Amino acid sequence: MGERRKKRIYERNIYYTVLKYYVGFFYRLSYGKREYYGIEKLPSDGALIFASNHTNGLMDALAVLDLDNRPKVFVARSDIFKKPLLARLFFFLRIMPINRIRDGRNTLKYNDEIIKRSAEVLKNDVPFVILPEGTHRPMHSLLPLGKGIFRIALLANEEIAGEKPVYIVPMGLEYGSFFRYRSSLLLQIGDPINVTQYVASHPRAEEQPVIMNDLKEKLQKTMKELILYIPDDTHYDATWELCNMSCYRRITQLKLNYNCLRDRLTANKQTVRKILEKRESDPRESEKMLKEISLFANERIKRRISMASVANPRLGLFLFFRIFLLITLFPYFIACTALSAPTLFVSHLICLKTEDRAFHNSVRYVALLLLWTLSLLIIISVLFGFVKWKFALAAVIVFLPAPLFFYQYYKWFRITRSDIRWLLSKDLRKARERFVRWIL
Repeated sequence: MGERRKKRIYERNIYYTVLKYYVGFFYRLSYGKREYYGIEKLPSDGALIFASNHTNGLMDALAVLDLDNRPKVFVARSDIFKKPLLARLFFFLRIMPINRIRDGRNTLKYNDEIIKRSAEVLKNDVPFVILPEGTHRPMHSLLPLGKGIFRIALLANEEIAGEKPVYIVPMGLEYGSFFRYRSSLLLQIGDPINVTQYVASHPRAEEQPVIMNDLKEKLQKTMKELILYIPDDTHYDATWELCNMSCYRRITQLKLNYNCLRDRLTANKQTVRKILEKRESDPRESEKMLKEISLFANERIKRRISMASVANPRLGLFLFFRIFLLITLFPYFIACTALSAPTLFVSHLICLKTEDRAFHNSVRYVALLLLWTLSLLIIISVLFGFVKWKFALAAVIVFLPAPLFFYQYYKWFRITRSDIRWLLSKDLRKARERFVRWIL
């Protein structure tokens, strides 16, 4: 008998396929609102390399996975593959290791094999996903892109050798909050970069470094256009604060829809442009105003006032409606909290031990996926074992979203408390009006 062929990471696996749909379902429940744009731009005639910004831990990769029904192969930092059990798990999840400079320059030589395997994935019509910043950072900005994605694209182009074009597909992820569970997600796809076509226009081998730099600049420029890009300087926090507090007025000014995440992004990008223009035309006044906005933000945080309260144009109406919901649904909240307590407690405990807050939503998602599924199985077994099936079924349906309702109710409570504090902060409300008038 011949030696058994080693399974390839991109090959079909029925267990993975079933799990993917289940994982995707829970992922969608992690957001109160999601908007995806540009799916129609995805080429149907080539090998695709998805390139997204990296701001929110595991949730970024899952956003790309959830884009469509196609399986995808990912890369992750190599240090998490050191334990054999984890390495097998990541292989099942279609995640390959890649070494970074911070792992030691001597480890980079192992990337050549990974890049060859990546090209094999693309050759077999499976999209490849890489987050080219190399590390996550919860900011509305963009780190310099690494060269790995371009080496993979160029090698894949050589391996495929004219069978089909290779594309890099730029993507932009915008979160309503990097740290609040069940916030919002906006995913946008930019115009694909045809690597094959670009290489064909630069036929000389010595031009490869030029090609890589050109592709890098093109991808970085496109990714910046797909997100809210705020220059990472001393005025980053003040700029983001001003974007939030002026968003509704800007949307009204531009005649856009406040309920549309893409329109909110458009409004905030306009505000960033206005701030940069003012910094250029009147640096002294701009410096003064941005410093005042930073002080405003610090005082707002000190008083525990949410930016949602500051940005809300119809505070009174929403406040009374939320108070009504909090009172009416309180008994259901208590029941949901009791049933989902193990899931919530473990999630909270892990978050307390996880210093990097950008991973907290990933922790909450995984806890919900695993622990709430287990809890539901136990609850269903107990109910159907001791209660008539009609009542058992009704109870399961009613309490199925228990942990999700906990997060939603807590959000209502947190914002209601913040709204009251904001209404009592006359000095901050007066300052906000001055800042908004300045930037409009």
